[in-house]
Amino acid sequence: MCAWPARQRGGALLIALVAAALAAVMATALLERGQRSLARSEALLDTERSWQYAQGMAALGERMLRQALAEGADPAVLDGSWTAPFDVPGGMVQGRLIDQGARFNLNALAHPDSATAAAAREIFRRLLEQVGLNPVIADELADWLEGAVMPRPGSAANDWYARHEPPYRTAGVLLASISELRWLRSVDDSAWRRLQPLVTALPEPELRVNVNTARPEVLAAVIAELDVDQARRVIADGPHSDLVRFRAHPLVAAAIRPDEQVLLSLQSRWYLAQAKVVLNGIERDYFRLINAAAAGYDGFRHFSQGVP
Repeated sequence: MCAWPARQRGGALLIALVAAALAAVMATALLERGQRSLARSEALLDTERSWQYAQGMAALGERMLRQALAEGADPAVLDGSWTAPFDVPGGMVQGRLIDQGARFNLNALAHPDSATAAAAREIFRRLLEQVGLNPVIADELADWLEGAVMPRPGSAANDWYARHEPPYRTAGVLLASISELRWLRSVDDSAWRRLQPLVTALPEPELRVNVNTARPEVLAAVIAELDVDQARRVIADGPHSDLVRFRAHPLVAAAIRPDEQVLLSLQSRWYLAQAKVVLNGIERDYFRLINAAAAGYDGFRHFSQGVP
């Protein structure tokens, strides 16, 4: 008869232990939920702060651009040099301007004039050959921009296109970013790395190359009879202040054609402002396209987190 109270006390102790364990689990779950909510709030706050810092850096970059152009500064100083880092609570912010007139505009392949688009395709093919890439990339991109006719549904070819062709592209729509090249089956990681510093995607299908800042490969692609070494020597003889004198350069005069002359300029209209914001160890990059002849184009066009 004395064993029953002991059993009751043992059962009560077990119930108390189970209740304590459940309370601990619930407390831990509530704590973890609170920590996740706090982390989300901090992430949202950092994102908003980064956005505001990037807005300020883009405005500063635009002012620097207009001031430099007004003072007649060498355009080369605007191409890719980072500002000194600005310390902000929890991190830093810095920016740079990347000259888009030094690059080949991929959207020129979608020019509404078929002859102009065909000429741009040939220039791009030459550029690809100069950097050791397959010129079929130019043909694939042109077909993609034009909207190639899909094979009939149910065919083997249609199945292949379904696996390889980008599903979202609409014919006649210009590229918004050069990163869209990665959708092409002919562009692998190696090709992308070689093309990235040579091409741009502007909101217009015109091709104008700044002879003062152009990459040698780009200038040599535009002037078909000029090789890369010659283009490098011509650029080194700059900055050029007059297109007539530029065309009279011994290496240029012997190579340039009349239809190539209209593709050259002395200044760049478009610059890409990049703002790099690092807060609490997380890097966020914002990219804004700036028209040097007008106000900022359309605000921030690209955003990446943790990727320069």
